[in-house]
Amino acid sequence: MRIGRVGDEVHIEFEAEEAGLITVLAHQFADVVRDPELDDAPLLALLFPDAYRDDSEAAAEFHHYTRDELEQRKIAAAERIAGSAHEGLVVLDAEAADTWVRALTAIRMMVGSRLGIRTDDDQPGEGPLADIYAWLGELQWVLVELLEGA
Repeated sequence: MRIGRVGDEVHIEFEAEEAGLITVLAHQFADVVRDPELDDAPLLALLFPDAYRDDSEAAAEFHHYTRDELEQRKIAAAERIAGSAHEGLVVLDAEAADTWVRALTAIRMMVGSRLGIRTDDDQPGEGPLADIYAWLGELQWVLVELLEGA
């Protein structure tokens, strides 16, 4: 993967395996959020934390009014990644790059939850899934740096 800024755009050049991996992960993420049968409680708790930790009634009411919209935004961002990640050059304007950053955060949280990562102090360990977690973090970090330098 090569990534850089060209004018107002972010250019990412993916190998076929990288594009395929990020597409699969984006679809998996959308499926977990969309389908209650695939309920991943630790991930969903991270993605949709209680707004009122000391008041379960207020937290439930907050979820009632906000959860559907938050879910739809997260699903749409993941689907945007899945629809635009492909082998070769991917060109993102500032809005698309921002969407990618937000979606990568959520996708990386999904991978991290599968690694048992719940806090900033938890380490991913070693292995293929840990490598994917690190790769997603690197991609996310570089995108943030490029957007901040705009």
